[in-house]
Amino acid sequence: MELAVWFWALGTLPVAMAGSGAVALGPQPWLILPLGPAQFFVGLAEPPLAVRISLLAGPWFLWAEVPPRVALARAPGHALVALVRAETGPSLAWELAEDPYLSLFGSLGAENALGLRLRFRQLWGSILIRQGGLSAWCGLYF
Repeated sequence: MELAVWFWALGTLPVAMAGSGAVALGPQPWLILPLGPAQFFVGLAEPPLAVRISLLAGPWFLWAEVPPRVALARAPGHALVALVRAETGPSLAWELAEDPYLSLFGSLGAENALGLRLRFRQLWGSILIRQGGLSAWCGLYF
């Protein structure tokens, strides 16, 4: 799975659960545009365009994506967790956001990764360890 697509599928739980938008600069820039219950992902990776449809919102979250992926999520306290089923297999995506400026996120299963995200208002920066590589990203939520 490409880096930008990894963020779309597993690394943007707050954006997916809120149905909001984001833009990111990094090794593979991407943009998430919200439109009602849909979010459109545009990136420089394969696939260059994807769609996420929200089927259930709070306290349980359910969404389906094209290319085929289904996720069931919950936000217990300051943690976000999602069970994601994709073509590559199941993954457990998570984010711990106890602090308003700092969170730890990642996934276990078909995709294994660990990241650290710093936030200040709508701006964010993160580092991600995935498949033995380190990448740095920055962007904003809207």
